[in-house]
Amino acid sequence: MSFVLEATTRTPGKGSQLTEIRDNSKVPGVIYGFEQDSLAITVGYSELIKILKEAGTSNIIDLKLEGQDKKVIVKNYDQDPVSDRVIHADFLLINDKRPLTTVVPLEFVGTSRAVKEQGGKVNIKSDQVLVKCLPADLPATLKIDLNILSGVGKSILVEDIEVSDKVKILTNGTDPVVSVNLPKKGKLIEETVAEAVEPVKEGEEADKKEETKAEETK
Repeated sequence: MSFVLEATTRTPGKGSQLTEIRDNSKVPGVIYGFEQDSLAITVGYSELIKILKEAGTSNIIDLKLEGQDKKVIVKNYDQDPVSDRVIHADFLLINDKRPLTTVVPLEFVGTSRAVKEQGGKVNIKSDQVLVKCLPADLPATLKIDLNILSGVGKSILVEDIEVSDKVKILTNGTDPVVSVNLPKKGKLIEETVAEAVEPVKEGEEADKKEETKAEETK
């Protein structure tokens, strides 16, 4: 599957100029990499969102920049902390002969027997790993087979992920990816405050009041 994104160059400017770009349904960005000077660009907001959803950081994008074709990946993007709108994007230039480092998402497939037979619950610890490889060997996703989790307490670590010998996973091999645990049950409160207080039997309350009055008149 190919991914194409149109872009235009822009002059790096002040915050007010960036705000104007965003107000016009566009996103400011930067292209950099391989000892080339960074280049300021602008891309359409809706087009970028589609690329982020479909290509992510693990697919090569054909960036059409005013008559030039540039092979890039999304290296990073920033979001507004309040609205979550994407407000900036960084693109890394790709050289077919040079390894690149990027994040690849994990795709969980299958069903653990521990879930079906033992009432376990799948607990995903991480949904991506950092990899290094040549652009031609970059996997779009890495599959995690949940069928491996045969019992409660079983887990899959980063080092258990099956990957081509042309791809190197840089994430710590002992980091957990997914495990199966028994779901936590809420603790039942056995006693309430009312239950903890010894109940007053019928007729005792009046007797206690009379005893109190007698003590006060002494």
